[in-house]
Amino acid sequence: MIRRSIKALLFSDVKSFSKLSEKECINFCRFFHAGIQRDVLAAYDEQIVLKNTWGDALHVVMDDPAAAGELALDLRDWMAGSDWRAAGVSVKPEIRIGLHAGVVSHVADPITGKFNYIGRNTSKAARIEPITFEGQVFVSQAFATLLAAKGCDRLSCEYVGVRELPKNSGSISVYLLKRR
Repeated sequence: MIRRSIKALLFSDVKSFSKLSEKECINFCRFFHAGIQRDVLAAYDEQIVLKNTWGDALHVVMDDPAAAGELALDLRDWMAGSDWRAAGVSVKPEIRIGLHAGVVSHVADPITGKFNYIGRNTSKAARIEPITFEGQVFVSQAFATLLAAKGCDRLSCEYVGVRELPKNSGSISVYLLKRR
């Protein structure tokens, strides 16, 4: 039987990563992966139910939307405050982070041998990141509503507007996530 539950879903990506040289890509990934695990993700390890990365992308699934929002803002701040030149990257990378919340299916992945969270809401979450402004965190209306319903007073969501999602996925109301 497939389990379904409501999760907070984070996707991030670094704009212009594909324009880095091969050496800079390697330098970026070494610095990025080690740094975010040590300085950001480790603080949330008990709350993270899934984390995955490929190149410059990061995917995190959590039960608590407030913790997911805090993690997203910590990740954004870590990126902005890092010394990328010392890491061997000639341009300061700009991260885009998208958050969504919704019902997902918890399934075994026969290729990786691990569990994954899939479904329409995972796909929608992945489509928010590309429409996010560099250096910012955009959240869906569903995420903002769940955050408000849980009474989170540490974070606020400022309405940005309706944006078209990539891959003919329709439009969505998005909000800019901020600390109060």
